[in-house]
Amino acid sequence: MIAVVIVVLRYLPVTSNLFCFSLLENYAYDVAFGLRSPAVPSDVVIIAIDDESLRPERLGRFPWPRRYYADLLELLSEAKVVGFDVLFTEPDRNDPQGDARFARAVQNHGRVVLGAYRRIRSEQGADSSPKMPGYRPPAGGIGMLQGIQPLNFTLPIAALAKATAGIGYVDIDPDPDGVYRRVTPLRVGYDGVIYPHFATEIARVASGTAPQEIVADLPAGQVALAGHRTFVDSAGTSLINYCGPTGTIPRYGFWDVLQGNVAPEKFAGKIVLIGATAPGLYDIRNAPYRANNRFFLGVETNANIVNSLLAMPPLKDNSRAATWLAVALLLGIISGWIVWSYGEVAGPLIGGLLLAFIALPSFLVAFWVVNQVIPYGAIVLAVAVSVGLGVYERLGAERRMIRDQFSVYVSANVLEILARHPEIIREGRRREITVLFADVRDSTALSENTEPEVWLAQLNEYMNEMTEAIFEYDGYLDKFMGDGIMAIWNAFGTESHHSELAVRAALAMLERLEVLNEYWRGVDNRIPFRIGIGLHTGSAVLGDAGSQQRRQYTAIGDVVNTAARVETMNKELGTTFIISQTTADETEALFKLREIGEVPVRGRTQPIGVYEVLGEESGS
Repeated sequence: MIAVVIVVLRYLPVTSNLFCFSLLENYAYDVAFGLRSPAVPSDVVIIAIDDESLRPERLGRFPWPRRYYADLLELLSEAKVVGFDVLFTEPDRNDPQGDARFARAVQNHGRVVLGAYRRIRSEQGADSSPKMPGYRPPAGGIGMLQGIQPLNFTLPIAALAKATAGIGYVDIDPDPDGVYRRVTPLRVGYDGVIYPHFATEIARVASGTAPQEIVADLPAGQVALAGHRTFVDSAGTSLINYCGPTGTIPRYGFWDVLQGNVAPEKFAGKIVLIGATAPGLYDIRNAPYRANNRFFLGVETNANIVNSLLAMPPLKDNSRAATWLAVALLLGIISGWIVWSYGEVAGPLIGGLLLAFIALPSFLVAFWVVNQVIPYGAIVLAVAVSVGLGVYERLGAERRMIRDQFSVYVSANVLEILARHPEIIREGRRREITVLFADVRDSTALSENTEPEVWLAQLNEYMNEMTEAIFEYDGYLDKFMGDGIMAIWNAFGTESHHSELAVRAALAMLERLEVLNEYWRGVDNRIPFRIGIGLHTGSAVLGDAGSQQRRQYTAIGDVVNTAARVETMNKELGTTFIISQTTADETEALFKLREIGEVPVRGRTQPIGVYEVLGEESGS
């Protein structure tokens, strides 16, 4: 019964994207890409608008005069196609003659594709607006293509639009978790014309495929380029078959190419995409690679889409296919029956084996072997829930022990809670921990002089970086207190060298803040932060504390109060990062410490020794 409910929920459109399904399926999808070896394309390269090219003594600040692009095109005369992942929707402000020169270079090359973008605008006077070129729809229909208002396309300036070999829209939408896994390769306008994505148009020009051939199989849910077919799902999107993480596609600097440091022969017969890679231009598109925080560049995304359309095995989204949902249902029913029908040990064991060796690896097998994305959430949950419920009942020795031991001491309701959550009995442990407090200096004044939405945005950027530093060194993020942070090491008794980890995390926080401040100095409405950090090591009680309405696992004791007081000493001492004597005793061999001396602590009768942390010792 449980398996039936899960499969039905996964099949129905209104519930198919429930968080429990999307979480599992997106995670499996990302893992499949992360474990797969990169496949460097042989005919796709990127020319990067990078930091080196943006240096004042090179080409200077962006946007650049159009003559630079014209000069670059002359060096790329042997390229199969050149796609500019740069928008040219306004005239050249730097050189009145630049647009004409660039347009001549585009026309002379003959295989240049430019980008357009969509914006919602009034249709008043739209009849005089230039139209983006498109494809005629096939006689058999357009399948499930998404609709679009063609009058909303913002095209390159007229001279460039006339000279180019193709124009495509650059718009691409992420999945709900912010990761770009899909592209809409074609859209149908309300005028009946089919309009291509920027990458689709690059692939068309590169392959010499006629538009009629590209759209011929739309009724069957396919897009064809040079005989290579890509599947289009019921939402009109295609899965991007990435060739590898960021940096997989060969990349050359714009300045290096322009200066002749890269031989033009490198680009002969290649598909060349030109786009931004410099951090300051922020063309970032998160990809399904969890390493490096999913970092991926927009020009890399478009290059991967081109490569998917022309070379990579096509991925098919079968996540709502009846065949795979039937597999999920069958596995769930079988696993549940085994757990309930076999012995108390054998049943759960066999059910666990089904989960571990069939359900869990099923996505990877389908993805790598037959290039299909399956309803992994339904498969895993149908088996896991069936097995889990059976195991819960069959292997409930601990629950029975609690019922026997506490049945005469608590009410039936409390007894049921204890039976369902036996971990509660084990809470309330005392152990030695290291506590960190961090606080933004002068935050009240900063917030009062900053627009609320700007302040919150900057504070969120700061909190994200600080959280990553804490997690990097296995810290437990206890709470945020306005702009303050409390974190604990050894909260669960798993870190024997918790003082060292806490100090390293604090140093990492300061390093990240330095990088963040450097970035903020170049951004409007951002003010560099100064923070104070304090650490103290001592004994505390850890457990689930709170009310009936809200509870939290936390630490209670003098160590917490003292750590907070140590952090506030930074204001009086003019320091940034100080630790108590107890923390210093555990870490003095690993870090450079400057002894400050004993300092009175509000709420304590005895002063405590404090030390300023200056960095790591050499070789530590």
